[in-house]
Formats: sequence, C-alpha cells, structure tokens
Amino acid sequence: MEVKREIDKGRPVYKITSTTRSNKFISMFYPVNDVVETYMDVMNLYPYRFRSRQQEGSYASDKEILFDREKKTATFINHQAGVERHTSEVSPIVQDPLSVVYFFRTLPAEVGKDIQVEVFDGGKNWTLVIQVLKREKLWTPAGTFNTIKIKALIKYEGLFVNKGDVLVWFTDDTSRMPVMMESKIKIGHITAMLIEKKSGNNSR
Repeated sequence: MEVKREIDKGRPVYKITSTTRSNKFISMFYPVNDVVETYMDVMNLYPYRFRSRQQEGSYASDKEILFDREKKTATFINHQAGVERHTSEVSPIVQDPLSVVYFFRTLPAEVGKDIQVEVFDGGKNWTLVIQVLKREKLWTPAGTFNTIKIKALIKYEGLFVNKGDVLVWFTDDTSRMPVMMESKIKIGHITAMLIEKKSGNNSR
C-alpha cells in the first residue's frame, strides 16, 4: 500500500494505492495481479474516485466508482463489460472498499465495541461492521509495534474477490498506521505485513 498527496481535478487529495502480485511459484497455478486506487479529500477523508483492476486466477475485473458529493450519488462503471454504468444514491459520508481502511484510522476505537461505516462497492450500499478485538504487540519487518487488532465483517467485494472476515492490526497511537492484514482467498489466505515506513508525503 502506498499513500501520496496529489492534485486531482483541481482538488488536493490523498491517492491511496494497494498493489497485490503473486510470486512466481503461486503464479503458476493462481496468478494474482491487483491494483486498487482511491482518491480521498484531504480535509474530510471522503473518496471522490475509486478504481479496481483485479486478476485473481480465472477471475478478472476492471471497475470504477465516481462519487458526486453534492448530489449524493455514485456512478459505477464496469469497464470489463463494455463500459456498463449505473448511478445510485449514497450516504453523504459513504466510503469505498479501500478508503474505509484509512477512514477508520480517524475514528475512536475501544476494545469490545463495534464501529459501523457506510461503504459503497458499486453494486450496493453496505454497513461495514468493525469489531475492535484487543491490543497486541506485533513484530513486522518494519519493526515491533503496539497495535489494535480489529476484525472487519465484509459482505462486499473488497481488496480481494472473496467476501468474509478480514483481520487488520493498526498501531495503537495517533497515526493508527496499518501494519498487518490477513484475508481469506480461494486457495487459502493472504498475510500482508508492513515492510517499510517512509517519512514525508509518501508512505507504504
């Protein structure tokens, strides 16, 4: 995952990119090549645009969501199906499947209490339930961190094709930086860990 501060159509935004690629061995029987991007307003952290290009095994998709915050609508574009599109009404505070990971970082989290966030995945509006499980010390290649472990109960298509529970560990401080994530896929599960922390405008 990488975060950059950019200007998108005259607006200052955070461009968040999640890239997932399988190694040579896994690619022989289940190739994975996913690039998911979201553009979030730097002030209120609501997304303006979301793009997901995914190839996982035999599954392939290319989807985009354009949010109109004034009209409270979201236009879903399926580029894989000949630029098929439709527009839906959405909540003024709705997130997309990637931006919600970073939006959660701004919310107060208390162990034992659930948090609900509205998410639009292109096909439907969902209420994402986030369970705050416990505090835990965690080792990663980027260092050892005191973390908050959460479980996201996902009913929509997220960073990976499969719907289901996703575990995420955030640092237990004001930055609430994601340092590890576990998610199930068709052939098992994926663990993503923080390998480097950069200072300045960019981080990953």
